[in-house]
Amino acid sequence: MKINILHGPPADIFKNRRRYILIFVALLALACCGLLMGVYAFFANTNYYKQLETLALVFFVAPSPFAAYIGEKLQEYKKLTPPQRDDLVAFGQQYPEVKRYCDLVAMANRQPIRVEYEACQTWVEEANRLAK
Repeated sequence: MKINILHGPPADIFKNRRRYILIFVALLALACCGLLMGVYAFFANTNYYKQLETLALVFFVAPSPFAAYIGEKLQEYKKLTPPQRDDLVAFGQQYPEVKRYCDLVAMANRQPIRVEYEACQTWVEEANRLAK
């Protein structure tokens, strides 16, 4: 997700969050089915042991990279930790653009999220680099 702090916070910042959560839960459910199938194949000792073992491995391993990718997307929506909030306040005291962005987020009745913090941090680093 791209955030430009000079244009203000996007109004629809949380529009994809629900979709990411649903996809993540579905992929996690597939992995759990694979795990349960593997446990069943191990303890049941059926004639189809090899096929069940292979199918369990497919159900467990195949969704894993996609779940990791979606999990990374969900990380963008995390709440800020206290040190990150303190950094954001310090950035706002040093740069009026960051302060204005944080005020616009507060006017939207929400707290800044991780992706906005990272955008502000990147903007501050870029401003410091250009100042030198």
